[in-house]
Amino acid sequence: FGSSCRLRSLRSHRPTCDQKSVANVANAMATRTGLTLSQEAFLVLPQAIQAPSARQAGRSSIATSSNPSTLLPTAGVAVAAAAVTAAGVRRKTSRLARRATGSASERRGAEPVTARAAVTDQLVTSVDPSLGPQGTYQVGIDFKNWLQSADEELKVDGLRVEGHVPAWLRGYLVHAGPAKFEFGDDEFVDWVDGQAMLYRLKIGEEECQYQNRWLDTWNHRMHKEAGRIAVRETCSRPSLPNFFERFMYLFSPPNNENGNLHISQIAGSRCISMSVGSACLEFDLETMDTFGKVPFDDELVEGGPLIFHAEPHVDKTTGEWVTCAIQLRISPEDMGLKPEYVVFSVEPDCSKELGAPVKRRLIRRISTEYPSPVHTIGLTEKYIVMIQIPYPLNWDGMLNAEAKWLMNGVYEGNLNDYNTWEPERGTTIRIINRETGEETGVFQTDPFFFFHVINSFEEGDIVNLDVVCYNEPPVGFPLRQARSGDVEDWRGGGGEVRRFAMDLRTGECTCTGWPDNCFDEPKINPKVDGVRQRFSWGVIDDNGMLRLTKQDHETHEVFKWEGQDVSRELPWQPVFVPEPYSDKEDAGVVMSFVRDQPTGNSFCIVLDAATMTEKARIHFPEGHHIPLHGHGTFIRA
Repeated sequence: FGSSCRLRSLRSHRPTCDQKSVANVANAMATRTGLTLSQEAFLVLPQAIQAPSARQAGRSSIATSSNPSTLLPTAGVAVAAAAVTAAGVRRKTSRLARRATGSASERRGAEPVTARAAVTDQLVTSVDPSLGPQGTYQVGIDFKNWLQSADEELKVDGLRVEGHVPAWLRGYLVHAGPAKFEFGDDEFVDWVDGQAMLYRLKIGEEECQYQNRWLDTWNHRMHKEAGRIAVRETCSRPSLPNFFERFMYLFSPPNNENGNLHISQIAGSRCISMSVGSACLEFDLETMDTFGKVPFDDELVEGGPLIFHAEPHVDKTTGEWVTCAIQLRISPEDMGLKPEYVVFSVEPDCSKELGAPVKRRLIRRISTEYPSPVHTIGLTEKYIVMIQIPYPLNWDGMLNAEAKWLMNGVYEGNLNDYNTWEPERGTTIRIINRETGEETGVFQTDPFFFFHVINSFEEGDIVNLDVVCYNEPPVGFPLRQARSGDVEDWRGGGGEVRRFAMDLRTGECTCTGWPDNCFDEPKINPKVDGVRQRFSWGVIDDNGMLRLTKQDHETHEVFKWEGQDVSRELPWQPVFVPEPYSDKEDAGVVMSFVRDQPTGNSFCIVLDAATMTEKARIHFPEGHHIPLHGHGTFIRA
């Protein structure tokens, strides 16, 4: 989940400062909130920031949909989120965890003026490490609390809304994500093994509704019933007491039910949740009930399970659902496994009935000696653009991890152990004809790693590809290490935007870059999907904190969410929703779940995509924890 270029733990952001002042602030916080906070969690805000923020000055003029008398006075809390104890984060009655009503001066009327009061009056909207210890507060990313398991399912009507939700914005914002990381005394090895939770924000005519539900899978039921890790996950193995049981389990085929990363729709209405190592799981959008695996009925079933699915790409015009995966076919001739890329689609005219059989259209098989994961693909009017990076499956690493588990019952493999970086191979970009399956062009480039394609489009004989590139794979962390906050060695995160122009006539490939913009999780207006775009929206790393941004690919300008309080507000996985009946590329909104790090509360921000200014905040139930989640989509009502 790479989205911060120089991601560091809170510890790496800690400047030296006056210890007496820090102690005073910590004591004041403990007195006012009942929370015990480490003095090391506090940093000094810049003295230069004195003017009230736009959000503070204009709050009373913003229409509030749910309760006009409830206003949100902004308070930048100078406390590192990792220092807030789990009990403090969930304490629904604490002042820190509660949004008070009335003006800031009314709330503070009888309270003493302390360093704490001075700090919370400031909205921190920029990060400038050059100002030194007396400069801008830097909070970093609190993985320790962000990666705690969710513990409840909720359905709540009448969410509190600040600002004004556009009248045309009606529908469902849906995300999936890993949300349960331990059963009994067992803890999963990697984040991607966390059991899938669905999150749905319903925006209606009169009110907003929030609901989250576990994806009801065979894997989750087995773990829950056993009270331990009971079945195989992508990077975790079951907790079995003796060698014989583990040996026999090696012959049990995986069931692969844990769709915790990607949300999409086939046939324009059937909702699918899937993951890198998971089958496609179907659920009902209105009830959030799980229907189980999509019952595929086609020739691909005979070749064995598909792994490492790319995030599906849905054609904006036809509704065709396109993806690719790796299939390890048994080859009698080769006396072993024959890895292949399988590129396939689901036509829009397949049955819309939930649970009905689905026939996939095989577009192309590509044999390869070094299959590597494909996270996203590009789609133009005629072509599928697939990137094969030099990060092949590491058979030795996987077998070694399996052998250690067999001998001692401890599995230590994670996604980094499953692949090996081999830059000498270079990166291959394949242009595949959507209709015939022909490989129209195969282009070799310098090695790069990637997660996300921004867009691809045709101009005559040239196919252009915009992609977020990394010089090498970002460092991955086992779940236990990430939850401990020990992430100072992280490299990578946000990458460099590059445009590859591939001439199908001459076979030439040129590349232009946008260096040092530290960008990822890109989204574009779906109206320009497959044609030349000017803008994209995503997140950048801003000296250790994630910022929602708009990127201008013509001028290389970057526009940040103006009102974000970078001392506490952590956005993730934005979704672009276009304004109906408008031809302007940046007409629409950007929506993102945002975590308030000191309290652990979350809200959905709705930004004007053109100006990156705040239109509304939709607050989720207080004290409700939403862990680090995967990709989402907006489905119109």
